[in-house]
Amino acid sequence: MKYIIIIAFLFILFSLGQALFYMVKGKGKSQNTVRFLTVRIVASVLLFMLLLLAMKMGWVVPHGTKMVPG
Repeated sequence: MKYIIIIAFLFILFSLGQALFYMVKGKGKSQNTVRFLTVRIVASVLLFMLLLLAMKMGWVVPHGTKMVPG
């Protein structure tokens, strides 16, 4: 599961890089910038939902979130 999350995160960064490239290359007038930013947002939302599902199913166990009685 860890590798799927890492690959998804790298895809999100790659999409962000492509949007930056087309923004600089097209002086902000390219539709490719909007398309790649949309892909990045959709991929980010899907990754977030996958993480929530993985926590619910027990595939990923969050750590460091215990409340210390005080």
